[in-house]
Amino acid sequence: MYRGLSTTSRMGPDPFTGQPFREEEQLPFDLLLKQEEDFLDPHRLLLPQATLVRRDAASNLSSAPVTPGILDVNFDLAAEVPDPTMPGLPIRITDRTTPGAGQSDRAGRGLAYDALLTACHSEVSELDLKIYSILSRTVRVSDCLLQPTSPCDAGRSRFKSVFFRGAEPLSYRMNILTYSVGCDDNNNCFYGEGQVALFFHVQLDAQGRLSGGDVQALPWCTGSDYLGCTNTLEPLLAVFVLPPLRPGIDRQGPPAFARAAHLNLDFIDSPDNVLHDTVNWMDLLRDSTWNQGFLAQISAPVCSAGSFY
Repeated sequence: MYRGLSTTSRMGPDPFTGQPFREEEQLPFDLLLKQEEDFLDPHRLLLPQATLVRRDAASNLSSAPVTPGILDVNFDLAAEVPDPTMPGLPIRITDRTTPGAGQSDRAGRGLAYDALLTACHSEVSELDLKIYSILSRTVRVSDCLLQPTSPCDAGRSRFKSVFFRGAEPLSYRMNILTYSVGCDDNNNCFYGEGQVALFFHVQLDAQGRLSGGDVQALPWCTGSDYLGCTNTLEPLLAVFVLPPLRPGIDRQGPPAFARAAHLNLDFIDSPDNVLHDTVNWMDLLRDSTWNQGFLAQISAPVCSAGSFY
């Protein structure tokens, strides 16, 4: 089982004041994978199956007409996917309240081909799951808030992020995957993707609450091994660890950004890069109920294939 969160994540300079702002809507979901599943046709071979389910109670749902702002989650179950923006065997959910918009399932060989049915490590604890959830709702990426200049006017980038456990206790990894599609004058289109690798270390106080920690961008890749490093020479991204908000209701401004941890990822060896910052979790979570005692959860592992957001 995988867990995910799709957000609109609107972040940038306010067009009237020039000050940074954040507002968003959220669509959480579960991706359930099975090695084999029953089908109606007895002549059909059993294949791995994926079921994508929206978590309605935690989602901003909309009954408005379909617009470009629709929250849309797609997975492609084909064995080979040259362009993820044009899936061959898609499963899809949206934030619309129309029938069937919140659940989708399909069989496909791509699940086995990509080893998604194999756990990346043996156990994910309740502590890990809670920290994944907090990270997914507080870590935000923006191409419009890069300092000193932003590429936002040239076209907004899109991001996928994956959280997973680090090798050390209370350490977590995040890969930010930037992706874009472009076409030339002859209508020859291409798909591109890059990776920015981050490392989080969190600290607990005596009551088991998140107290502090840090976030750092891992070094740029220097060889052919792209694991655990940043493989795009020009990320052109700002990363913030912000206080949580109520999606669809709250709008955050300069006071929230003043409390945030901040990384600035311009290009390799740029003098404007900020590759490390401390995170004051006690302050970021002070107005929420999320920072309850964690100590009782450290020794309570659960089986899971992992988590991604």
